[in-house]
Amino acid sequence: TIAMMLTTTATMVRANVRATNARRATNARRASAMTVKPAVALRSTTIARAEKFNADDVLATIADKWEETENKSTVITYVAGATAVVWLSSTLVGAINVVPLLPKIMELVGLGYSTWFVYRYVLFKESRQELVEQVDALVSRVSGEE
Repeated sequence: TIAMMLTTTATMVRANVRATNARRATNARRASAMTVKPAVALRSTTIARAEKFNADDVLATIADKWEETENKSTVITYVAGATAVVWLSSTLVGAINVVPLLPKIMELVGLGYSTWFVYRYVLFKESRQELVEQVDALVSRVSGEE
């Protein structure tokens, strides 16, 4: 009886594997029928562009900029501070994500603010010009031109 049970189980497993393989083959045929050729051409172009990237040039540029830097301790402090802020932000977002309902409320707040921003600054030509003026003023204040 144990041999019969093992034989029956093995037969059922084989039948299940055959059915799964048949479903996969059907899905593969459907997917290949829907394949668009220009998308493949775009992917190969993108890959060709990515292969032209030269890491040695980037590293040489970074090394040159580092040698030109006069206040290396200040740069190191800023980089360490930025790293700490990114880590702290990630931890805070992770903690907020655990609280029930709070992520959904934050999504609604973000959606509401985005809607208001588009209505206030993007929708009308006059408000777009106002936004450009505000951004230019901010850039000039930050860069020290004012």
